[in-house]
Amino acid sequence: MIKPKLLILPLLLCWFLWACQEPRQGEEFSFMAIGDVPYHLPEDFGRFENMIRDINGEKPAFTLHVGDIKSGSTPCTDEYFEKIHEYFQTFEQPLIYTPGDNEWTDCHREACGEYDPEERLDKLRTLFFSSGKSLGANPMELTFQNEYEGFEKFVENAYWAKGDISFATLHVVGSNNNLLLDPEALNDEFYEREMANLFWLRESFKKAEESGHKGIVLSLHAGLNYRSQEDNNGHKSFVNLLRELVPEFGKPVLLVYGDFHRFQVDKPLMDGERRVMTNFTQVQVFGDRDMHAVNIHVNPSNPNLFEIHQYFVEGN
Repeated sequence: MIKPKLLILPLLLCWFLWACQEPRQGEEFSFMAIGDVPYHLPEDFGRFENMIRDINGEKPAFTLHVGDIKSGSTPCTDEYFEKIHEYFQTFEQPLIYTPGDNEWTDCHREACGEYDPEERLDKLRTLFFSSGKSLGANPMELTFQNEYEGFEKFVENAYWAKGDISFATLHVVGSNNNLLLDPEALNDEFYEREMANLFWLRESFKKAEESGHKGIVLSLHAGLNYRSQEDNNGHKSFVNLLRELVPEFGKPVLLVYGDFHRFQVDKPLMDGERRVMTNFTQVQVFGDRDMHAVNIHVNPSNPNLFEIHQYFVEGN
């Protein structure tokens, strides 16, 4: 007769193998969202290390950084970008980043070094999006928009799935999405990127529908202007497409963003009769002086699907 204590090792091994599996359809998992950090240098480097340490300890499925890896008044140097890239690689789980405005559109400012914004964008694309995978010490495979004919430039827009949830990053930023209001401005960069973002938004909903997914998470930098229908609103076309796709999908859609540096959860998307679209929620991450994170738990047994929790970093 086998003694019970001899069963301990096989049982532990079975538990370990089960725990290391990818979430299956209908399973729960959590991910972290951060953004608009680090800002205040050099003191924020230590606080950023605290954040990375605590997030690594939580072992989320992955972490989203929704953009602004610097303030709007610090230099946009190669050295700084490379330092942040090194920090991103110390996240033990995958780190998915989408650019903000401070690291390229605002780099023309004197305090930032008077760089050409589009040249800085090229640098970001080369440095942060060259591997074909996420960032982090244990990167994961992503589908990038540059794999689609005609969108070879857009290495920063990504799609992936976890459990039965679709995820996508879209390069929509603050500073009016780089739509320049100077009558002499050509805005070629804006219109090309807008076309790419609209295509990627449609494609992400299409993938979610085809896969029978229970929900979608969209990650971008901008605090979107949901109200204005004026042509000078750099977010107008994106918001209008959301108004079309969200009710057609009919399942929970979560938009994670930054830009204004305060934790906030609301439901700003309205239909044509000014009624709230109940299946759309947005959450703004902490940022600037408040170097904390948002923990988002995916719970298929909850009709709202996404459970949003503040995550405070000790010492920050």
